[in-house]
Amino acid sequence: MIRILLLCWLLACTLTPNTALANYQITPAADWVAPAKLPPLVAETIPTEQLSDGTYYRLLEDQIQVPGDNPNAVSHYIRYVMHATNQSGVENISQLNLDYDPSYQRIELNHLRVIRDGQVIDKIPTAQLKVLQRETEAEQLIYDGTQTLNIIVDDVRPGDSLDYAFTRIGRNPIYQGRFSYSAQLDWSVPVAEQYIRIDWQKPQPLHIQQNNGDAQINVTDTANGKEYSLYITSPDMRRYDSQTPLWHDPYHMVFFSEFYRWQEVVDWALPMYQQALSTGDDITAIAEQIRQQHPTLPAQIGAALKYTQDEIRYLGLEMGSNSHLPTPAQETLQNRYGDCKDKTVLLISILRALGVEAHPALVNTQLDKGLAETSPSSARFNHVLVTLEHDDERYWLDPTTSYQTGPLLALSEPDFGYALIVKSSQNTLTSMHKPVERIHRDITERYELPNASEPLALFSVQSIFSDADAISKRQELATTALQTLQENYTNYYQDYFAGTQHTQLPQVREHPQKGAIEVTEFYQIDDFWSDEENGQTAYFYADDIQNAIYQPDTKTRISPLYLQHPYNVNYTIEVKLNERDWYFNNSKSSIDNPYFSLASQVRFSSNTLTLTYQFRSKTDHVPVAEMPAYLDAREQLLDATQYGIRQAYSHVNEAEQDNFLLLGYAVIGYCILALVVITAFVTLWRVEAGKRPTFSEQRYYPVSTVKFCLYSLLTFNIFPFYWCYKNWQYIKQQHNEAMMPIARGFFAWLWYYPLYLRFYQEGKELGTQQYLPPKWLAALFAILVVVLHIATSLDFYGTVFYLVWPLLWLPLVNYTAHINQRNESLPYYSRWRVRQVLLAVVLLPILTLGLAQDIGLTANVAVVSGDKVWQHDKRFMLRHGVLNQNEQLLYFYSDAAWNIRDDGNGITEQGVFSYYRDQGQLQVERADFGDIVNVHTEFANQDDGYTTIDIERADGSSFRLILSSEEKGDNKFVQALQTRWRQPLAQ
Repeated sequence: MIRILLLCWLLACTLTPNTALANYQITPAADWVAPAKLPPLVAETIPTEQLSDGTYYRLLEDQIQVPGDNPNAVSHYIRYVMHATNQSGVENISQLNLDYDPSYQRIELNHLRVIRDGQVIDKIPTAQLKVLQRETEAEQLIYDGTQTLNIIVDDVRPGDSLDYAFTRIGRNPIYQGRFSYSAQLDWSVPVAEQYIRIDWQKPQPLHIQQNNGDAQINVTDTANGKEYSLYITSPDMRRYDSQTPLWHDPYHMVFFSEFYRWQEVVDWALPMYQQALSTGDDITAIAEQIRQQHPTLPAQIGAALKYTQDEIRYLGLEMGSNSHLPTPAQETLQNRYGDCKDKTVLLISILRALGVEAHPALVNTQLDKGLAETSPSSARFNHVLVTLEHDDERYWLDPTTSYQTGPLLALSEPDFGYALIVKSSQNTLTSMHKPVERIHRDITERYELPNASEPLALFSVQSIFSDADAISKRQELATTALQTLQENYTNYYQDYFAGTQHTQLPQVREHPQKGAIEVTEFYQIDDFWSDEENGQTAYFYADDIQNAIYQPDTKTRISPLYLQHPYNVNYTIEVKLNERDWYFNNSKSSIDNPYFSLASQVRFSSNTLTLTYQFRSKTDHVPVAEMPAYLDAREQLLDATQYGIRQAYSHVNEAEQDNFLLLGYAVIGYCILALVVITAFVTLWRVEAGKRPTFSEQRYYPVSTVKFCLYSLLTFNIFPFYWCYKNWQYIKQQHNEAMMPIARGFFAWLWYYPLYLRFYQEGKELGTQQYLPPKWLAALFAILVVVLHIATSLDFYGTVFYLVWPLLWLPLVNYTAHINQRNESLPYYSRWRVRQVLLAVVLLPILTLGLAQDIGLTANVAVVSGDKVWQHDKRFMLRHGVLNQNEQLLYFYSDAAWNIRDDGNGITEQGVFSYYRDQGQLQVERADFGDIVNVHTEFANQDDGYTTIDIERADGSSFRLILSSEEKGDNKFVQALQTRWRQPLAQ
């Protein structure tokens, strides 16, 4: 019924004409307002490089009048002057939303102006004003009745400044005339001026507190009281990193409050909660029923909490005074709904009927433990809990939490840092933190490994969740279909074992006396072992522990890093091994640091390997100065929480062993040679640089076009960057300019056209500009340089683009060579030196290999179209029955190291095939589309992984295709297979 009434109320608000909603008027600012003078805008001083949305805040102004005779009639004058530097800024400033609560507030729009080229344009006559009923927290089941004056400003252009001011009149009567106000004095965006003024007309002065700064606050006497003001020019810019704890506030804050002590806030809140408590017959009956069903007091407290959580649904109707005024407990019980304060009052009433003394506790879920750094105020809280003492221990209960169960000692207690207990004579905040020794997760993974001839392994996971983790798991199970959850779990484990499939849905079991929930999952792993050189391996990870000590998005930080705490995990991995003879050393190890402790153990008995890990968190954050130590500790934890096992191949072809050995020696030898050559190159280059002569009248860095092209190709196009750097270095030295030649050399592909302009300007003075291309052609070349630089990162045709890129630089290279043709510097820099020849020779094989892959001479790293396969390779496939006569090859992939005749997977117009060499013999598998009865595809989980396609024939036999996911070629292959197969692709 209440849902229908609520919907009708919202619909009525939506359909009400604006004249009924329009609790605003357009009028000049009141006489008490003393507007700040707006300094003229100097375009050159706008810090455009610091603007993220094209908006520059020229002035932030807040003026507040607090009358002594009617303290609820507070007037808050707000003025913003915002300058739009681009179109994004125009969109940002041309629509305004001014919020107010119509039950006790009204809005006066004082002015709305656009400042353009020094002219002030009044926008009130042409702006569109509309009052909206926006419930921004409706999805959280909170309705506060706030209305919004929406203003759409017409004809706003880049370069305009929007100057608008409005006055919000009225203050929530729930505060009983007690005033408090806080302001931020530095920002994450540039601000030119900030002005704050309070016209205080009460006899008692305001209490003032500043955090993270010390601004000068002027206090002057007036005829009616006092005036507090501060004016800041160019406030500091501050920011904080992601993954920062809630309580960390780096901003300079100033607090003005009529409250001097927290006791005054308690005196304000206590009567409201006392009046709402009830000991009526209905509440007494609930308490008696709980007492009969639960013999012990801790169990009764847990049952009372669960009744309030489960039987009274959450709904917040927080219009006007209802934002802080709790509904009487009896009424909440009849309505069967309520918000945090309503549920709190009801729970306290039930507990008192059970003989338990309990009290409300005000908290701030956003400030967290940073609440202790703020000044006392009744507006400092956004949530309320229940607190009580039992056996000399304080407990915190949240009646708005769902999916919680268990007696008092097993309940998950919230920790918002500090709370203000609404209790007579309470004069300070109370810390909510308490050491938690309980285990949040107890996980056991069990593996039954296959025999040598069997690929299938069995795998189960038993997870017992306690404390807040149990609440989260129950919520997940209640809001997501079990089948969907199982699919999510399966996908998760497939990151570790690609062939993982669940064998049944999870089993869920509650442990009510412990407040815990147990979930057991069951899987089979089709391909447990991973092939590596000389053996097969498998790795096990305590991933819930690894995820707790995570790698931050930002490593070089200016604010502390958030850590989950308390968070304690026991993790066990049991591996029942196959019939092979296994042996593992039993061992113990530990890690202990300021962030966590980890105890691990390896035990091997009765052919079962058992890995146990005990993780205990120690802190909720990492200080900035300790980030290197934290990252080192994380690496230690990752190493300690993974364990690998290996079984050797039963037989390996000796010839293959010899080939692998020779190839390994060759690769090692090449790497050593390359290291020696590179070392020699650097050494000789430094020696030559120290002896390099100075050439008079040398201009720029001349080199012959032939050497430029060859040396660029043989150094993987590194030389153009060096050439560009040397020319910018010459320009800096000749003109004594402030620049960074290294940076311009590093980003040479972006500085092509500016370098050309330097050449062109000097060429006009020397009369040599005719040896340069015209500007339009140089601009075209500059664009192509950028495009081809990006294109070289593509695997397909990357080498082709790589070969073309140096040619675009030849007009500039040729110009420097021409103007130095009679200078000795040209032959000096164009000469090939021993170090350059050696470097070119040692890098030539890599260049050759890349080119060979691109043109199809060797296996490519990605799936390629059939026309990229050479005809002689297709004839090889034809001779060995891989392809039929005149059959068109659509897509092909080879995992071979060099020769695609050793391994290949492909699709044609008629079917699919796979071939590979086993002990020198070519093994071929092929199926026409008409013979295929089932296709199962497992896509790679990353861009550089492997996708597998299992093909099942009508006779019951099957084979597998393996495709690289590079460049998403596997998607093209699978799409071609799906469209040509006689049935839809089976997933």
